[in-house]
Amino acid sequence: MTEPILSVRDLKKHYPLKAGLLNRQVGAAKAVDGISFDIYPGETLGLVGESGCGKSTAATSIMHLEEPTAGEVIFNGGGRAGTSRNEDGTHPNDVTRFNKTELKSFRRDAQMIFQDPASSFNPRMPVGDAVAELLLVHGMSDRHRRRVIVEDLLERVGLSATDYDRYPHEFSGGQKQRIALARALVLNPDFIVADEPVSALDVSIKAEVLKLINDLQEEFGLSMLFISHDMSVIAKVCDRVAVMYLGEIVEIGDTDTIFESPQHPYSEALLSAIPTPDPRNRSQGIELTGEVPDPSNPPSGCRFHTRCHRVIQPEEFDLGAEEWRNVLHLRDQVAIDALELDSIRENALADRDKEETEIPDSVIKSQIRDEFDVPETLTDPALDETLGEALDYLVDEDVETATKTLKETFQTPCETEVPEHVDHGDGHRSACLRNGSEHERVELAADD
Repeated sequence: MTEPILSVRDLKKHYPLKAGLLNRQVGAAKAVDGISFDIYPGETLGLVGESGCGKSTAATSIMHLEEPTAGEVIFNGGGRAGTSRNEDGTHPNDVTRFNKTELKSFRRDAQMIFQDPASSFNPRMPVGDAVAELLLVHGMSDRHRRRVIVEDLLERVGLSATDYDRYPHEFSGGQKQRIALARALVLNPDFIVADEPVSALDVSIKAEVLKLINDLQEEFGLSMLFISHDMSVIAKVCDRVAVMYLGEIVEIGDTDTIFESPQHPYSEALLSAIPTPDPRNRSQGIELTGEVPDPSNPPSGCRFHTRCHRVIQPEEFDLGAEEWRNVLHLRDQVAIDALELDSIRENALADRDKEETEIPDSVIKSQIRDEFDVPETLTDPALDETLGEALDYLVDEDVETATKTLKETFQTPCETEVPEHVDHGDGHRSACLRNGSEHERVELAADD
């Protein structure tokens, strides 16, 4: 089998959090927390997820623009088991261990395209010189030869050779991104990391740049890591896709397979956000409730469970999926004392007769249920009784007992069990408890 051009193994990037007069470390923000994947020659792997999930940090760590906390990035050296290693167990082609000379050689073969090309161009330098600068750094002293190469590249990316002497401010956003493409290609690299290269562009310009990227990849035989938050962009460019959430890869596989049959709820949610041109389709997509967790204190168990629309309920419970999700959201908000009872009372009073000065507890409890889309009566009578007791404590401002009552009853396996990656065949893997045999059987029975 063809060896990967890039193998990422258990890559981590944690940022220390410091506090106090002595500036001691009190924790770490786990921006990237143990991701692994391969990219093969001529392939484009998409890395997709919401802003803040760790995509760009993964990119800068792979390119060694930042020092990774742990893990390996093996480039052009075979990342598979059995590849020879050094006596100390390290891999000779591990980018994270390269010295300055080795890094310079690596960056001749691996380039990066940034989200905002304008910020990476010197406003006082003609764009042609900015592109040619890489040739000079890597030993090409002949100025005329550098100019010929850059002019040819400018034409290949859809600009003119005469643009060589123009300055960055004279170009539109789409044109600057084309110049950034030319700069990434000027050393004839084998591998490119494209970090949100079209997110700042208008729709029509975005389509042109994406087509250009596809054409250039075929022409130059490039391998690419393409980073985006937009699944519709991933569909146009990528052969495979890795879905990232809160520093972890939760699903990876062929793009067509994941688009047709996503196996992780987060992938489902991202796909549901793709707009459709059909005016008859009024679907609003999947709404993710709950709080986005802090990467310095990620949730236990499955990191997505605080927002998951398919969060698992115990086998003995009998609630609808949305009903269960909303109850958990209510529980979590009570636990962090995020409910503003005074505001709820004021709003309830505003909706009542002006002569009333007090609102019955039953009305307050109804308002709380409404705020979280929890029905007035849960489909499971025993659970409804427990919820009612917790709300009684809450309106009496006994938040501690209300929290305890809710947490003792409303628990999900997703909070305590860390999901392992399950292989669905043909390289398609996902990390969700629903795909484990025990919980899969429970969910199928509930769906029936």
